Amino acid sequence: MKQRQLQAFRYVMQTGTTAKAADLMCVTQPAVSRLISELEIHLDFKLFDRSKGRLAPTPEALKFFNGVERFFIGIDELESAADKIRGQGSGALRISSTPALSTGVLPAAISDFRKLHKKATIEVETASYSQIALRLQTYQTDLGIAHAFPELPGIRQFEIAKVAHVCAMHETHPLVEKDIITPQDLEGENVLRILPEGIVNWDDTQKVLDEAAIKFRADFGTQSSHTGYAMIASNLAIGLIEPFAADPWTKAGVVTKPFTPEVLYSYGVAISEDKSQTRLAKAFIQCLETHMRGFEAKQNM
Repeated sequence: MKQRQLQAFRYVMQTGTTAKAADLMCVTQPAVSRLISELEIHLDFKLFDRSKGRLAPTPEALKFFNGVERFFIGIDELESAADKIRGQGSGALRISSTPALSTGVLPAAISDFRKLHKKATIEVETASYSQIALRLQTYQTDLGIAHAFPELPGIRQFEIAKVAHVCAMHETHPLVEKDIITPQDLEGENVLRILPEGIVNWDDTQKVLDEAAIKFRADFGTQSSHTGYAMIASNLAIGLIEPFAADPWTKAGVVTKPFTPEVLYSYGVAISEDKSQTRLAKAFIQCLETHMRGFEAKQNM
């Protein structure tokens, strides 16, 4: 087993692709793939499942990654992590959130939390859904805030709200005059595709449109809500999209409308399965739940 092989594996786990890992290592993408293959041969177990150009770490890879991280971060970093665990609630809270939630309900929840815990320090990292899962499984964050996770090893989660996707459009679009949008209203429209992200798929949204048997275009697709809203603000498409990231885009001419039939998705907080919640984490979850429930109630008005 060579350090270069371990380095390639570590970067692929952190970035999610061999291309990004190759950039960090200053080598070619095939070189990274070769290093991973050599490591798998040496270990005698598969590290990644490969499907349609995507890499998904196997359960064995997740377990092995813990050891690799310990190898790279060293004893000093481990001692620092142990100090934080021993000093539960001593003042630091690490939060990993999807970009949409980080600019939606998260700032308001942090504001309320700080009124109660003025000396607490908070680190907010925006990450993709799969990156948040990995950080929880490898103890690199205290809380993950995202769309509800499927059953994943090493993760425990709490649902705090069910929120419906909205129909978003530019303020000049004729559908702005309607109070509620239906699938039939999207006949012939260019509807933004929300692309799957790792283990997350937005099948229910697509299913509603498919069952309506309407004809529409789908020239644009993205995994990012903010990118989606930017396209809508440029009047490129209409979107059936999560509502949390909408507010900053209203100043750019985006209007959101309720959509029926409702397409509901669960959102919640996730923690590492065998890591107890600190006093600060529990207090923050309560603040976040208050704002998420408020968002949910506002949709139902």
